Amino acid sequence: MKKLLFIMAVLVVLFACNKDKFQTKPQITIKSYNAKEFALGSNLEIRLSYTDKEGDIGQGAFYALRERLNSKPLSVADNDKADTLRYNIPEMAAKADKGELVMTLGYDFLKESNSENDTLVFKIAITDIAGHASDTLTTDKLVILK
Repeated sequence: MKKLLFIMAVLVVLFACNKDKFQTKPQITIKSYNAKEFALGSNLEIRLSYTDKEGDIGQGAFYALRERLNSKPLSVADNDKADTLRYNIPEMAAKADKGELVMTLGYDFLKESNSENDTLVFKIAITDIAGHASDTLTTDKLVILK
């Protein structure tokens, strides 16, 4: 009898732990890249998956910080683009506790140096409408060809 009660108690704990699989704080992961090298005229497209327990991502914010990894610094003339992007996430018709976001940037925004290829990463985070912030994730290295 004690053995049966112990097994039932363990099963209750296991099922209770799985009940809330999503967190209040949004979670994001990179689902895919359309490429990792970009030539003139191409666009970067990163697909992100998100989960959020309350499903209140709509009207939250999307943040991306561009970090250039080249060892040669940019000239003053080349260093005229913002490194931090902030966009409002569109309002969604229904609250969804999971979904997909797509970040698309054009070659003209990605390319900074006129004398060499650029290598960069983006640090990405989102907040929901209640202000809960996801962890920051870092993309793979992306190469922007000159």
